[in-house]
Amino acid sequence: MSGGARRPSGLAFSSGDRRRIDSIGLSRISHHGDACCSEGRSFILRRFDRWVDTGSRLAAIPLVVAWGPTRWPTHWCRLAEPDELVGDCGVHADLAGELLTLAGVPYARGRAALRPAVHAAPHWRSAWSESDADDTWIGDDVVHHEVLRIGARWWDPTEARWFAGPGSHVLAGQVVAVREEGADWQPGAADQRTR
Repeated sequence: MSGGARRPSGLAFSSGDRRRIDSIGLSRISHHGDACCSEGRSFILRRFDRWVDTGSRLAAIPLVVAWGPTRWPTHWCRLAEPDELVGDCGVHADLAGELLTLAGVPYARGRAALRPAVHAAPHWRSAWSESDADDTWIGDDVVHHEVLRIGARWWDPTEARWFAGPGSHVLAGQVVAVREEGADWQPGAADQRTR
């Protein structure tokens, strides 16, 4: 690789990245308390009725709601407005939580710190900027990604797949660390060696 910035090869998760990610509030789709949001929520959740089981509904989230910039706070009525539903990982995670709650499946919301490919972060930053969406989730070395813990396993609702935790790869990048909301970070092996 010549002429470009080199990325660190380890999986270290800096205290600055931790503070930045921890400062990001957990995404929750808001409700105005009026018919607009009740109808919007019903419209979106009905889109999943064609899948008969909870696993299939979870896997359908990125098919029903395309991944893209979201301005927070977002409400059910605003999310349901466009012809094509679009939401970021926070929308996907909160929607997955709604589907799991409706099915009576226990889960915990979580966060992952991902090290993306070299050119991904500038591309994402540009897309979020063009949409006037907050790009705090995009750091210099790692990005914030909302996930769920279902039983003993991690679920990525944006990619609709299980992942093994720190050190594993998802399409968006390498998982540097994960944590359930309210719990401690689980860093990768490289980060544990540097402590």
